[in-house]
Amino acid sequence: MTRYFFAIFITLVTLILNAAVLSESLSGVTLIISLLAINAFSLSLILFWLGGYSRTPSKAKYLVLGHAALFLSVGVGFITLGYHAIEAQSCLFLMNDGDSKNLIHKAGLWATENSYCPWLGVSLMAFGLFLSWPSLKLFIGIQAKGA
Repeated sequence: MTRYFFAIFITLVTLILNAAVLSESLSGVTLIISLLAINAFSLSLILFWLGGYSRTPSKAKYLVLGHAALFLSVGVGFITLGYHAIEAQSCLFLMNDGDSKNLIHKAGLWATENSYCPWLGVSLMAFGLFLSWPSLKLFIGIQAKGA
């Protein structure tokens, strides 16, 4: 029973996150990258689910791929934030209302006050590439072995 609850939960999370991104007024590239990040996150949840409920010896393969997809989605998310900061020439979307102790909020506030939003965007993109590089390397290696 729990198995199907998690499958339904993953489906609902995927639908809600995709609907939330599609309801925002984002430009073409930012929208596509955001959808890629959300669907990579959903793929990682599906792979974790398969690895958790699989009874085959290849169970570990699903968990490794799920971990790689999770880091890929986080990295692509940071790349999206950085690209949007560069494209919009503003870091206002990174800031919450009021005082926040969130690191991204503080960085966005500092970058806005000092006119460094494009540099913050480049830094976020570099951090996203740093996070997603091992996952990309794993997926490229798997694809190369399959060919």
